[in-house]
Amino acid sequence: MNINLIRDINTLWLPVYPGLAQQVADHCTTTPRSILEVGCFSGGTGLELLKLFAHSRLTVVPGIHELAGSFYKDWPAATAQSARIAIHTSPLVPLGLTDNTFDLVFCRGVFFFLDAGGVLLAEMQRVLTSDGICFAGGGFGSHTPQAVIDGIADESRRLNYALGKKLVALREFQELLRINALTADIIEDGGLWAAIQK
Repeated sequence: MNINLIRDINTLWLPVYPGLAQQVADHCTTTPRSILEVGCFSGGTGLELLKLFAHSRLTVVPGIHELAGSFYKDWPAATAQSARIAIHTSPLVPLGLTDNTFDLVFCRGVFFFLDAGGVLLAEMQRVLTSDGICFAGGGFGSHTPQAVIDGIADESRRLNYALGKKLVALREFQELLRINALTADIIEDGGLWAAIQK
């Protein structure tokens, strides 16, 4: 994948992350102690989740060695929270993380870029605690103001398609969950998301 395009998208989406993090937080029934964000778009939402959950720790697995190595350069705001953040250089599949470790797992872009067969979804569920939640999919989120969306939608679309975004229909999305035996609520508010539990 084109690292520079990924960085451009991540920067463009800076005003989206607070609303997206709020949507994720709305689906948490308890305060997560441990948060995992995976994929090349990792950083923005996770950092906003740390603001919402003051006692949580964040682990980031970008899945691309260069992004793992440049995390604090790419996300300058992370420096102030570095004691609460761990960066892993593991591939996405398999995730080099222990089973039943994270109370909240998040991935943006999972169906559209990263996980055609649903294997990453199964990996994210594997590392989820028994009462945790995995929130994965894509979209601007239900709390992002329309003015923010309007301001970046065209450029976001251009960059995403330049990066190779695939269109995923709801039926395909449901099939990915089914073939990987994942129990999930599908959320179409603010994009196409799955809230996955054990």
